[in-house]
This record gives sequence, C-alpha cells and structure tokens, in this order.
Amino acid sequence: MGRHLLLLLVFASIMMSSPANGEVFTDSGLVDIPTGAVLEHGIFGAGTYLAFRQNATVSALQTPSTNLSDVVALRLNFGLFDRIEVGLGHIWNEYASEVSTDRALNLKLQLLKEQETGAIPSVAVGVEHLNDTIFTSDSEEGGIPSSAFLAVSKIFNFPRIHQFSGHIGVGTQRFAFEDSPVGLFVGLSKEFQPAFARGDITLSLEFDGVGANAGMRYITSSGLQVALGAETLNDPDELRYLACVSWTNARLLEQIDETRRLIQQATRLAVEAKRAVSEASE
Repeated sequence: MGRHLLLLLVFASIMMSSPANGEVFTDSGLVDIPTGAVLEHGIFGAGTYLAFRQNATVSALQTPSTNLSDVVALRLNFGLFDRIEVGLGHIWNEYASEVSTDRALNLKLQLLKEQETGAIPSVAVGVEHLNDTIFTSDSEEGGIPSSAFLAVSKIFNFPRIHQFSGHIGVGTQRFAFEDSPVGLFVGLSKEFQPAFARGDITLSLEFDGVGANAGMRYITSSGLQVALGAETLNDPDELRYLACVSWTNARLLEQIDETRRLIQQATRLAVEAKRAVSEASE
C-alpha cells in the first residue's frame, strides 16, 4: 500500500500546461469516453492521471521543444446503490505561464444494467465537470465546460475471439462535431487474463468526437491500476500521450467475499461431518 501511495505522489508532483479533453481512464470508462457501466455500491477508485504531448515550434530557426507535462489531475470515483457513480477531481492547468486549478464534479446514473444473459445493454447518462455550461461553450478563462452524455455498452460473445465489449453514445461539448451542439462517440474493448500477468489487461480503441484513441489498462490482484494510452492518433500534430496510476478496493472486496464464502463452506462441511459422526456413534 505504501508503494502505491508513493507512485501517486510522484505523479501528482508534476506540473502541467493545458487542459485535457476529459476524464481519462476512469474506473468505469475506456481511454477518454464513458461507458454504460458504473461502479458498484461501495467500490471506489483513487489516483492520478496526466496527459502530455510533444510540441514542435513552427520556426525552422528554432530547435523543436518537448513539453512533457500538459495536465495532471487527482481524482476519486465511487459508486452508490449500484446505480450512481460520483467523481471528484482536482486538475492543474497552466495558461500563459500562469498555473490555474479546476475542481471537477462528475455524475453518472445507470438507467439499464446488462445481465449475464439477454439482449438488454447497459445504459447510463451523466455529466462531466458539472456546472452551468452543459449546452453552451461559455466558461471562465481556463475553466473546463461541462459535457453531458448518454452511453450504451454491450458484451458480445463470438466463437474465436470470445467476449469483447462495444460502446456507443452521444454527448455535448468535448464529444461534439465542430459546430454541432452534440456528437457521437464509439469504442471497443477486450479484456485478457494471461497467467503471466497475475491480473487483468484491457485493450481499447475508441473515437471520442475529436479523434481516435487507443489504450491499455493493467489491474493487478492487489487493486493497483496502471494505464497507458495515446489520444488523437489521427492527427500527429495533436497527438497526446496519457498515463494513469490508481488503486481500487474492488479486488480487496472480492477477496473478502471469497474468504467469507470459503469460511461458510468449511463451516457447513464441519457441521455435516459432526452430524455424520454423531449418527454413526448412535
């Protein structure tokens, strides 16, 4: 746990220079788009993410410079009642050599939850950076406007590639197409559980309304999550690299539930054995 905290502090100590497009690598999302899922009740994820890119100067007389720290954010996401997900964040940005900060409140409500069998997908609605700019582009200088969205997710099962998830949705602001008030976002994700990894690896590919993104997330058995990605792959001049380190209690609760189940099973077997011995002695 101490090592996890140290990693988070290292990332949080980095300064930044321009706002990110949105919340990246959230616990219930992909690289840069939301999905129809929400965190279950009592599950939380805490950590930090950063976005950085290489900016080359236009002048041929100048040496290309590299800006290795565009955005850094600390965040906490937690689930309530298996239907609501709340996100709290603190984001550092720099404008004209002046550092500014933003506090973010994200809300997400799941309308439909996909079952293990059936055709009904997971459907969720939400707002990122909740304030009064959901449908307008007006915001304070350096501020991040709100983005409302509706996301739909479905798990598909095919013979050769087995399970993968498809995601589609509509949203305002950062999801919008140019002058249009709303836009479409889509994504694909595939989860792997290789024996050597001792955890889960998720690969994802998406389009967030601005460009194509790709990412990989690794979740260890202890709950530590490390994610790497690239944003706006279709535009080399705007290519942004993403990194995230966080920790979730989901794996810990799974281990507690498994331990409780084993204890109950052992107790039941002990009672049955005692009953059998008692009956045999009569």
